[in-house]
Order: sequence, then structure tokens, then C-alpha cells
Amino acid sequence: MQKMKKKNILIICYGGTIVMIVDRKKKSVVEAENINDIKEAINQIPSLNEKANIDIDFLEKKDSSNVSPKDWKQLSKYIAEKHRDKKVDGFVVTHGTNTMAYTASALSLSLGRGLQKPIIITGSQLPLEEYGTDARFNFENAILTASEAADKGYAEVMICFSDVILRGNRSVKVSESDFKAFNTPAFPQLGWIRSTGIIWNQAILEDFKANINNNLILKNNFCEDIISIDLIPGQNPNMLNKLINSNKCKGIILKSHGAGSVPTYKFVSNKKDKYNSYLEFIKGVTYEKKIPVIVATKFLGGNAYKEINDECAVEAIKNGAISGKDLTDVMTEVKLMWILGNGFDNIKEIKRKLHYNYVGEIG
Repeated sequence: MQKMKKKNILIICYGGTIVMIVDRKKKSVVEAENINDIKEAINQIPSLNEKANIDIDFLEKKDSSNVSPKDWKQLSKYIAEKHRDKKVDGFVVTHGTNTMAYTASALSLSLGRGLQKPIIITGSQLPLEEYGTDARFNFENAILTASEAADKGYAEVMICFSDVILRGNRSVKVSESDFKAFNTPAFPQLGWIRSTGIIWNQAILEDFKANINNNLILKNNFCEDIISIDLIPGQNPNMLNKLINSNKCKGIILKSHGAGSVPTYKFVSNKKDKYNSYLEFIKGVTYEKKIPVIVATKFLGGNAYKEINDECAVEAIKNGAISGKDLTDVMTEVKLMWILGNGFDNIKEIKRKLHYNYVGEIG
């Protein structure tokens, strides 16, 4: 077997525990002050340079809880600029775990099918300098994944965490402390990292090989004016009236108890209540306010389909709701923000685009 040529991998530091350092005096984990601190920490892993030629850019040092659509825009723009550099074969992005799946989803939509190089997002539960850290393992695996993906022409946004490789826009965080913190419950894994190397799920990845006929066209605008709520028993939809009447809300996501079902019973309401049920709420918001209402599922690996034998789900669709299908709840939010951010406000068009498979995010 021909030995793989060493690839040039750009590490983009965008924060996360993986690039935090241990302050021995304060006995705490703190953000690195500058790129030299980060380089010093990363240089503790000399094995990285065995697999690739490494370069490091310091873009941000954010706690991922503070990451917003402005960060998605900054990061995607930066990658698009570096993507033009023929000396760069692939990217590894460091990121905190709290919103890693959101950023992965946003990058995949922003960069689209014109992507010619792999983007691997990784992080860790512990800093590099901590005893028993997963940071070194994840860094090594992310570099190996970026190198092999570049060699094979696999060009999509992936999350590499622990010993698995996942499609970024199908990923969700499943644990706040386990080393295996991410999964794609409704979608197969892209790869498995073993002691013998990476086992790739080629049947899936072949559809996302780099295509030189596709140009990278950056579409990285996101509308932040949406609301996403979990449905709970007895919840009154009229609580949202003030927000809806403010004319600031551009979209609503209802996370269903099941496969797209919403309560159909009528509430014991007072005279101030406009809507007596969720069905009235969906119909009124959709047809009177012209605000799209997406019904998603909050269950890992779940689906929100109209074509199921669930009267509550079917009634929601009949009254104007849009099914989130098998989009993750994370991707449902990000994709709606992206659709609205790119200037689409017609409900029929929003539905068509939500159900269109842009980058492998929906079945």
C-alpha cells in the first residue's frame, strides 16, 4: 500500500477546554492569553507532527456557551479565505463542547457543497495538562482524521471526539462529562478510530467527496429572531403572545413530546386568551401572523413526520405546522435561522428549503 503523503493541516483555535491551560498558582483552568501559550500546550504532543505538517492560527478563546451566529459568520468567513490557500489540505477547529454541534451545523450550511477540504471540529472534557486528559487523544485523532479525509477527498464538516467521526450537522451532545460526548443517533457514524487506524464508512462518504466543479459560495447569514421551546404538559401557548405581537419573532420551533405531536385538547382559558388550543395557536400564528411554526422532536434519533399514525401530529400539520422530519433539534434551529437569514420569509418557501437536503442534514 502506498504511503500517504504528509498533509498540511491548519489548526484554528476557537476556544474550548482543549486549548485552556492550568494555572498552578490559582489551581484552576484558565483561558490562554495568546497564541504562544496555545502553541506551547500543543507542542506537548510531538506526535501531531508525525501525521501532518501543522500550522496554528489563534482566532478566539471563547467559552462555547457564549458562541453566537456572529461567531459562525466569523469562523466560516475565515475558513473560506484559508480554503483558497492551495498549501492548506484540511482544517482542525478547536471548540467547546456546549455548542459544538451548533457550530458544526452552521459551518456545513454556510460553506455548502463547494467545500473541497475537510473541516474537523474537536474539543475535550479536560485540558491538555490535566491528568487523564482526553485532549491529547482527541487532538491526535482529529489531525489523523483531517489528514486521511484530505487524502481520500472527503470534504465535509465532521466532529471527531473520542474514537468516533461524525457528520457535524447530524451530531448532538449526549453527555456533559463522558469522554464519548457526541453521537449521531439518527444517522450512521462516518468513521471509527481503532488501534489499526480509521475505518471509514465509505458508502456514506462517497456522496460528499470534493467536487472541483462546485465553487465554494459563502452563505453565512443567520437570523437570531426565533424561539424554540419544549412542549410540556399543560403549557399554555398564549404565554408567547407578547413575543409574537412584538413583530420581532420570525420563526417558532415547538419540540414535541413524540414524533411531531402537539396537544390537541382545549385549555380552560380566560377571556384574555386568544388561543384555546395549540392547534388554534399554530393556525393563527401561521396564517394570520405569517410566522412559520416548525414541529420538531426533542428525542435523540427521533423523527417528526406527517406520514405516521399519530392523530396529534397529523392535526398539527393540517393546521399549518411544518414537520422538522429527522433534523436534529440543533439543526432545526440552525437551519431555520439560516433560511431566514438568507432573506426567505414566505412560509411555503421556508418549508421547501427546510425539507431540502443541502449538506446531508436531512433524510
